[in-house]
Amino acid sequence: MSILKPNEEARVERRDGQVVGPYKAKFAGSTIIIADQMADVEAGDTVLRRLPNGKDERSVVTEATFFDQGITGIGAHYQVKFRKGGESTAQRPSHNITISGAQSIQIGDYNVQNIANSFDTLVKMIESSNAPPQEKEEAKSLISQLLQHPAVVAIIGGLAGGTVG
Repeated sequence: MSILKPNEEARVERRDGQVVGPYKAKFAGSTIIIADQMADVEAGDTVLRRLPNGKDERSVVTEATFFDQGITGIGAHYQVKFRKGGESTAQRPSHNITISGAQSIQIGDYNVQNIANSFDTLVKMIESSNAPPQEKEEAKSLISQLLQHPAVVAIIGGLAGGTVG
């Protein structure tokens, strides 16, 4: 009996989330040998190995090479190079949203810059308004106080703090 003879099962999670297999496999250090010439595996996929505790060990495929010549005790097979993977990362949904005429809107994640731009626009609109200079200064002062409030800073960071001078 060869020490490379596949004695475990592996499933392959495709990039689109589909899981194929199981395939007979051997987890040998930095290489996974999949002893099935019809296996469906390529770079970017994740090889799943069921652990005794019931959880899946995840190995992200960096290279999958097919060998039609067998090695001792194994026929045609794939040799898979991998890096250890963490939890499955769900793909963020894509949203298309059209908004007309709005100055302070936040949708989704990572929009701190959009908030800062909205405050910049607001300050410019105040400065170009027909309001008396005293009212303009008071309005900008109120915006500055808002942007310095600890709760606001905690939410949007210091990014918007330099908006009002």
